[in-house]
Amino acid sequence: MFDEIARVAYGLYEKRGHVPGNDFADWIEAEKIVMKKYSQEKAVKVKAGKSTRPMRTPAKTDSKISRPTL
Repeated sequence: MFDEIARVAYGLYEKRGHVPGNDFADWIEAEKIVMKKYSQEKAVKVKAGKSTRPMRTPAKTDSKISRPTL
């Protein structure tokens, strides 16, 4: 995500005609843009019924392991 924010911030810098002095403001604006993009993508997935979390796989058990008897 850092790289994407950096690309967007640089794009904002380019749109301003490479005028220096607004790097912090560009970075904050780029963070807003990228976060909005990801929140919209997540909302679309939720509306489509897709989970936004990775699926958990059940733990594998090894049937060769003997359990002590009490």
